[in-house]
Amino acid sequence: MHIQKKLAAFVAVLMLLLALPTTTAIAETFPCVGIVVATDVNVRAGAGTDYEILSRVNAGVTLDVFERIGNWFKIGIGDGKTAYISADFVSTRPQDVAARGNFTAGNRVVQIAKQYLGTPYVYGGSGPSGFDCSGFTSFVYRQLGYNINRVANDQLANGVPVSKNELRPGDLVMFKRPGNSAVHHVGIYVGDGMMIHSPQTGDVVRYTSITTGYYGNVYYAARRIIH
Repeated sequence: MHIQKKLAAFVAVLMLLLALPTTTAIAETFPCVGIVVATDVNVRAGAGTDYEILSRVNAGVTLDVFERIGNWFKIGIGDGKTAYISADFVSTRPQDVAARGNFTAGNRVVQIAKQYLGTPYVYGGSGPSGFDCSGFTSFVYRQLGYNINRVANDQLANGVPVSKNELRPGDLVMFKRPGNSAVHHVGIYVGDGMMIHSPQTGDVVRYTSITTGYYGNVYYAARRIIH
């Protein structure tokens, strides 16, 4: 009888241990927010490594995640388009995607831009080791799946016009010298009257005010790409 009691107790403990994985597992719910946890992660056209690489993203970028297909997450890349990223490189958080709003989408642009602070200005550079002004802005937007024009003046044709007093983080801010017919410089607005941009030869990607100094005097227009 004593042995039978010990055996019964052992079986009870064993059954409890076997049950733990199923009782403590947390189910994924969609849509949710994904945070990239690795560097230079491929975003693909389909759920598999055989599909075309559309862009690459780095650690800290947040994504709208709509569903899991095998080991791949279906994500939003703007303009109602979707793509796929390996679930191995994304940490999910339960959150209502619709409630996040477009302002948060603009903050994601800023989030990516900040990763390249200190990168050298390179004339004609499209990144990631060096940028000119429009090479920087087009590169940042490409990380989120937005293909905007490469040249600063041509980026006037992208997005929708925004007045200076309605700027949001992520908007393109553009500059034109008096008497010139074309925009000569572009940056990404980050809030509080500041932008991130790649200024000129010998300089690096950095913050600069758009309300004072040189750029305050030559401010021309703004465009909202995510709207």
